[in-house]
Amino acid sequence: AVAAGASAIMIGSLFAGIGGLELGLERAGLGPTIWQVESDPYCRAVLERHWPAAKRFGDVRDCSGASYRARILGSELCPVDIICGGFPCQDVSLAGKGAGLDGERSGLWREFRRLIGELRPGAVYVENVGALRGRGLLRVLADLAALGYDAEWHSVPAAAIGAPHLRDRVWIV
Repeated sequence: AVAAGASAIMIGSLFAGIGGLELGLERAGLGPTIWQVESDPYCRAVLERHWPAAKRFGDVRDCSGASYRARILGSELCPVDIICGGFPCQDVSLAGKGAGLDGERSGLWREFRRLIGELRPGAVYVENVGALRGRGLLRVLADLAALGYDAEWHSVPAAAIGAPHLRDRVWIV
């Protein structure tokens, strides 16, 4: 919860899915989610139900922090204090073909990076599969460093919080 008289911390979410990251951030008292970017229509419907006041966008490639084109398309993202998201993992996952961040889907990390650079949030939270450690983590960390962010990362399996499976995840802050 935000203290009386204090400004709320504003959250924006890329690759929002059904809103797990923003739900966690909000439950931790970090403020409201004001926009979400998600291409899947079913997921957008879930987001609409749980975050009716948030603005939603469909394709991250059409979103911008300040461009004239984005204003014309109605896809300008307003500045936020936190950007969170779990960019697509299909090309990074061990179940995939191993294309890593050069793959068509996991390559959308470039859009995540671009929007961080345009919006300059105070904090960034990134989630992805454990295989990112060997298939792109160094590039993600280097990209964040090039944008002026000092990042830390940890690998946390779902079993660490009581789930009956490992499902290893990399969390970058």
